[in-house]
Amino acid sequence: MHLHNNTKHIALSLFLCFTILSCKKETGKFLLEKDNEEQQILDSIYLYANQIYFWNDQLPKYTNFNFKKYTTGSSIAKYSHEIFDLTRYALNPETGKSFEFNPDNVSEAKFSTIISKSNSGDQNNYSLTDLGYNYGITLVAVGNSAIYIEYVIKNSPAETNGIKRGMKVEEINGRKSENTEDFYKYVKTAFDSDKVELILNGKPNAYKSEKYTIKRMAYIADPVNMVSVLKINNVNIGYISYLKFSSPKGRDESLNNAFSYFNNEDVKELIIDLRYNGGGDILTCENFANLVAPQSANGKVMRKEKYNTLMQKGEATLLTKQPILNDDGSPAFIINGRTATLADGDYSINANTSLFKKTAGLNNLTRVYFIVSKKTASASELLINCLKPYMDVKLIGTRTTEKPADPVKTFGKPIGFFPVKIKSYSLYLSLFQNLNANNEGNYFNGMSTNITTDDDVETDFGNIEEKGLRSALDDMAYSPKVAAVKNKALESKSAMGSNISNVKREVFGAGELQELIKSQFKLRK
Repeated sequence: MHLHNNTKHIALSLFLCFTILSCKKETGKFLLEKDNEEQQILDSIYLYANQIYFWNDQLPKYTNFNFKKYTTGSSIAKYSHEIFDLTRYALNPETGKSFEFNPDNVSEAKFSTIISKSNSGDQNNYSLTDLGYNYGITLVAVGNSAIYIEYVIKNSPAETNGIKRGMKVEEINGRKSENTEDFYKYVKTAFDSDKVELILNGKPNAYKSEKYTIKRMAYIADPVNMVSVLKINNVNIGYISYLKFSSPKGRDESLNNAFSYFNNEDVKELIIDLRYNGGGDILTCENFANLVAPQSANGKVMRKEKYNTLMQKGEATLLTKQPILNDDGSPAFIINGRTATLADGDYSINANTSLFKKTAGLNNLTRVYFIVSKKTASASELLINCLKPYMDVKLIGTRTTEKPADPVKTFGKPIGFFPVKIKSYSLYLSLFQNLNANNEGNYFNGMSTNITTDDDVETDFGNIEEKGLRSALDDMAYSPKVAAVKNKALESKSAMGSNISNVKREVFGAGELQELIKSQFKLRK
């Protein structure tokens, strides 16, 4: 949550203490006199949802909810099943389905989830190392004939070894690549090891087969994947590829440096590539929005967080069981001699309205282009939504796994959350809806795109041949000179042909929690 001027700020990394809930039942008693741990957690999930879930007013009464059905499977499977059931009640009038309907997995909730402490890691470590399992690389199958490097994280072992997006994978550990289920399993096993050998070919290395040996290791990832300035028709056009909103408190030196570079180069147009950006920290998103927005937006509403009525009234009493602690376990704030809890937070709309604060970045942009895909989610969508009231915002939709006839939309996640600790689990329920200055924020079914093209995985980011970038340039009416450059570059292209218009499938390194994480709170006065 954004902290405002003239208020007391509480910065925390959401390291909340371990609590065991002992909750009173409304009537009757489903649980035994001595509840076991699973029963306690099942009970607690419902009771927390009843108070803090965004659509809590549409949940059934405790006595009408069937807890007895959660008897099979692992503990985490039971809790996930319960969360899924709780998310089925609130229906989106636009689709007639649940707001949390997940088209990619209809048996799981789209937003709400629960994560065990042993598997979650540090939920506020916004590095990108998890994306590549410490290799910093993802692979995608194209049609029935080829596997390509989809993206490479800057500073990762793959990037430092010279691997780039668009390289075609010929072999992995001596085995020739093929688009089969068996090979996909082999790839995952290969990348579980500490070293992998790749034979790569393709446009980025002049269609020469070369061996690359990479070792997985820890690294400090840079979310700014590519920054460039295209000088076309005497106009300087800025391009930035950004992979994740990954700085917990809005501090992002590489992002700030990119916009300083744009300023120095007198950039007049801007293209932001978020096609693989699944979200991250809200304050980083706000920092990004401030860098892009025109000076005329300064001091005006950027975004609002809307909680359910009970939260806004400060009556979510179960949050008293969630102390606010520093990373070292000490109280983050003391109120009248006691440790402040999440129940002390101010969840009113007024307290959760963020304003634009222009101190850096570009000042006079009137429009901005975003390159997006179905993977563009959460904080990425929030950035787009925040800017819409103040700029001409256009979306270039790139097909990733869609068929050519399918429309391209973003993921659709205007919902944010912070974790609630229940024993050794972190419960993430849909808690607040993000709205812009025009109170717009109903993109649960994804944001529609203005222009559709293919995700050109044969071509690296920032290359004017790449279809997403080219589509933006064409729409800006800067296509004549670009076309001439493109045709010249294509003269040296191999006769191997292009498969980029075919349906794609993730092979390795894809998939992560679509995050929109609240990392700071404002307390009630």
